[in-house]
Amino acid sequence: PAARPSAKTKRLDYKQEKLLKDSRWYLGETQKYCGPAAQVVKKMDAGGAQPLHSEIKAALASLEKGIPKYNLAVKYIQQLPAKHPDVAPVRQEIQSAGATLGALQSRLKAASSRLQKVTGMENYPNYNRDFDFVGGIARRYYDFSLTVQQPEKLARVIAEDGQAVQEIKRIARVYTPLVKQKTPEGLKMEKRIRYTVDQRAKFNAQALNHLKTLPQAIEGDIREAKDMAGRAVKKKDAGWFGENGGIVQRLSWAREKLLVLDAYDKKQGAAMAEKITRARKDIASMAKVLEADIIAGNPLPPDRYTGSDRDAMVKLAIQTWKKEQPDAAILGARIPSQAWERNTRWQWSSGGFYKIDTSKLQIQLLVKHDDKLAVVRPINLYKNHLKGDTLTSFPFEKFGTKVEPRMLMMLDKIK
Repeated sequence: PAARPSAKTKRLDYKQEKLLKDSRWYLGETQKYCGPAAQVVKKMDAGGAQPLHSEIKAALASLEKGIPKYNLAVKYIQQLPAKHPDVAPVRQEIQSAGATLGALQSRLKAASSRLQKVTGMENYPNYNRDFDFVGGIARRYYDFSLTVQQPEKLARVIAEDGQAVQEIKRIARVYTPLVKQKTPEGLKMEKRIRYTVDQRAKFNAQALNHLKTLPQAIEGDIREAKDMAGRAVKKKDAGWFGENGGIVQRLSWAREKLLVLDAYDKKQGAAMAEKITRARKDIASMAKVLEADIIAGNPLPPDRYTGSDRDAMVKLAIQTWKKEQPDAAILGARIPSQAWERNTRWQWSSGGFYKIDTSKLQIQLLVKHDDKLAVVRPINLYKNHLKGDTLTSFPFEKFGTKVEPRMLMMLDKIK
């Protein structure tokens, strides 16, 4: 308790008593806000687990709230006689609280400044790209039962799996400081990486089982295609050799499976590719006797696209083929798809992963082959959405490549 004034000391009047009371109250508020900050500094000095940056920032925020209270305590105490026995002890406590507040703030600001180099997102300029990348990789491993129906995609996932794992590990290392500091961004990245790792483990277990069946399945497709070819020749049924016939279908299945096998085992893939090549040659020889019937039975490709850009895309396709065959007589154009097919993914190239976001549309040009026949010339068009939807186009096959009978048709079918 404050010492009572002596008989010679003048008592504080009512207004002064109010100022002293307010000073004491704001002093208490100052000390209250210094409390959490003092606990954090104590933890810093204990030598054990250090406080998180979020704790330090919270402690600084508490001090910021205490500063106005301290300033009011100072303001009111300065209006009172400094040496008055009721005022002097409070004045001393306020000075002590100010020193404590300043010291705490100095320690915490220094610690916060050091940790800002760890937790400040300005130090992680690629965070959004890396977060997007990890999400893209996770989608690769989302559902094996769906991906196995897309052999080209499955082959890419298998071929790039090692690079994907290394990139995930690199990203995990980059953001380890944020994870340790339990920042929202760190915890968000950690959750996404953990999910991706778990998905990959499940996906790869199913993929390995599938890969064991591929050699036998490819040989089965080859065997079926050759058996069909033999029966087709025997029955003189050219339809089996057509674009939509069972023989082409089986060989297509074999090539799709080969993509996956080759991505996993190049040596085994090369051996199986040789078997498919031999089978195609054997089937082509068998089909020779029905070549005229195959061509006569070939229908016009379907024409389903009605987009407003159709005329412009057909014009681009024609320009593309004319570079291959300047004197080509274009008799028409068919677009089997109803819409552009969009493809967004991350792809490994030149030592790094790059985002791809394109749409594809195939235009099948009908080009005069001779006085009786036309040949279908597929042109693939690509729209790059990452570069302002710029267009590129490529012929499916170069001019001069041997034309298979299934790509030829009678001129009188073209109207």
